[in-house]
Amino acid sequence: MAVFQCTKCGFEKEGRCKPQKCPQCGEKKTFEKKSEGGKA
Repeated sequence: MAVFQCTKCGFEKEGRCKPQKCPQCGEKKTFEKKSEGGKA
């Protein structure tokens, strides 16, 4: 599992796939994978 963060509003979602749309702000294609501090 990875954590993805919306670059517009900062909303974070955990999952295997990058979300297409942010459920909080409604923007599309704004998610980027967030690094998990030390986990490979």
